[in-house]
Amino acid sequence: MAGLLTFGAWATPAVAQTGDAGRKPSKADPSRVRKILDGMESQIGRYWSTPRKDAEFLHLMVKATRAVHILEVGTSQGYSAIWMGLALEETGGRLMTIEIDTERHRLARKNVQDAGLAGRVTLIRGDAHREIAGLRGTFDFVFLDADKDGQMDYFRKLYPNKLAPGAIIAVHNAISEAGDMKDYAETIRRLPDFDTVIISTTLGDGISLSYRHRAS
Repeated sequence: MAGLLTFGAWATPAVAQTGDAGRKPSKADPSRVRKILDGMESQIGRYWSTPRKDAEFLHLMVKATRAVHILEVGTSQGYSAIWMGLALEETGGRLMTIEIDTERHRLARKNVQDAGLAGRVTLIRGDAHREIAGLRGTFDFVFLDADKDGQMDYFRKLYPNKLAPGAIIAVHNAISEAGDMKDYAETIRRLPDFDTVIISTTLGDGISLSYRHRAS
């Protein structure tokens, strides 16, 4: 793995850094972001991106939970990363997102930069099953949208040491790909540390939301 760069409360692979850790991120231009998102929405099917309704829900959840340290697994073209990055402009936080595919990683990097969110978003090109283990710090919001049969491995690498008390884990396709996520769904529901619900904004994909209890 490449050398580490300190980024806020985290240390991240140097090759993944897109923002300037020493500079306060500037606000993204709304009209510019809207144009970029419109273009990305036309490619959602091609790049397996999160539907707009689900991305809007994530945007709202980041604001509502006042999340500041976010991890996304499965960047794709950067669509959901941009939505969450915009929410982080209000909370003052940062997002770390991991993508295994080189082409999608490069496209996401361009989209994030064009949206003016490079100071909010760190993009890592690599296999999240390996990369997560090397991340330092804890996360208060996690969005998993990669290989569905890999959820248990991601969860084991995150919980308990990398998942802050009071954190939210959001897992995409909890309805449409429930069979591949069965082990994760059963495990998270059995753990007394979590409350879990499944919601759907599209009446199709579904998002599993799990809240880790704070210490009493």
